[in-house]
This record gives sequence, structure tokens and C-alpha cells, in this order.
Amino acid sequence: MSDERLTDGWEPDLEAGDSLLRRFVLANADRNAFVASCSGGRSERWDDLAVADPVSPIMFDNAAVLLRPPAYIDLPDTLRRLMNFYPPERHFVLLSAWPTPDLGATGMELMGHPPFMMRPPGGMPPPLPRGFEIVPVTDRRTLDDFVNTLVEAYPLPGAQGTILGDVRVLRGPIRLFVGYADGRPVATSGARLGHGIVDVEWVSTLPSHRGRGIGAALTWAATLVGPAEPATLIASDDGQPVYEAMGYIRLMRLTMWHRPPQV
Repeated sequence: MSDERLTDGWEPDLEAGDSLLRRFVLANADRNAFVASCSGGRSERWDDLAVADPVSPIMFDNAAVLLRPPAYIDLPDTLRRLMNFYPPERHFVLLSAWPTPDLGATGMELMGHPPFMMRPPGGMPPPLPRGFEIVPVTDRRTLDDFVNTLVEAYPLPGAQGTILGDVRVLRGPIRLFVGYADGRPVATSGARLGHGIVDVEWVSTLPSHRGRGIGAALTWAATLVGPAEPATLIASDDGQPVYEAMGYIRLMRLTMWHRPPQV
């Protein structure tokens, strides 16, 4: 039997381009650290885990990412470092690209297994709906429109203090868009760049303007930020057919945990 070690795809020193999933995992970890730096928050990274705490009212901003499959790490030690990093009053999410054991004993709650989708590079978006305009976020005014629309469309009550409202996020690997219907902001989208992918996020449409192709138009804007690079996104079950119509492919399901405030 050969003594040669076989690559598992998740060694810390392996190039990011080994797989699309690896690119996605590393890009998420980098984005979270960048967002935390914009707020003067904290981040830390080990071979198996990346954590970031921008002290945001939105739990998805306070994000941790597993960097290796649970079967390949000392999971109890990983969870110990995770819990020690975040103060008990902070809610946060943990994203795993792989199924995990039950983590309920740590105080975390399973959010679910959201679909992970990918779209090859290229393509041409359909014409915009009549009276509709998509504007890149470049200044304080458009950023305020982005945050206010996002908070109302999801909805995310009490989330106006998200770090996404800080203009410093516009100076890094994040691109944001606002959709205007007859001059009124009604939809949002964004993309996180890094490791050779465009990761689409923050797609939202006000309830009053759904069903008109506006959400798809915003998704197209974010998808084509890097037209020569593949795009990825985390979808909802209901959203998968919409993204499939744009050329996105269903790849797998991820695992998401949430730790609510403990005080």
C-alpha cells in the first residue's frame, strides 16, 4: 500500500481554486473578516474555523464559517473556540458546507439546510421592467436607500444599525445595488468578490413590487459583477426555480446554525 497522502480538498495550504465549494467557503470567511474590520470589530481565523464579530444587530453579519469538514477536525475544540470568541449577549450564525452533528448542547439552534447554487460565467440579462432602474451603491444616499429597503423588504426589524450601512464597506470586495421603480427604492442585491467567484447576496424586493421580475433583475446585476467568473448564491426553497430560470444549477445543501443571545 502506498504511503502517499491523498488530498482531501480541505488542507489549510491547498490552493483556493481546488474546488468551487472551497472558493465559496474561503470567500465567505474573507468577507466576514472585512465587514468586521469596517466596524472596528474583531475577527480570528484558524485552520478549521473563521469567526467575525462586527457587533451587528443582524445575526447574519456576526458570522462564523467552518473551513474543514467536521469529520476532519477536533469538533469539540472547534466549538469551544467558537463559543469563547463571541460574548454571550451576541447572536451569531455558523455556516457549514457539510452536515454536522447536533450542536444543540452548545446553545445553538439549527436554522436549516439552505440550497447552494452556482451559475457558469457569461449570459445576458433580459430587459428591465418599464420604469425601473438599477443603480450601483456608491455614496451615502444610495447606501441609505439600500439599507432601508433591505430592512423593510425582508423584513429585519431593528436592523438599521447593520454594518452594511457604513460607507467603508464600499471600499472592499463588496458591490451593492438598489432598484428604483419610478424613482422609489424598492429592491436590493449585492455581490461578494474573492477567490475567483461572485457570491450573490442581499437580494430583496418590497412586497408591493414582487412578481414583476424585479428580484430577478437585481440578481442579474449582482451575478454579472464579474462576467468572466462563476456566480454562487444561497437560495431559499421557493427561490430556487427563479434562479434556475437564470441558469443557476442546484448543487447541494449547506448547514446553518444560530446561537441566540444568552442573556
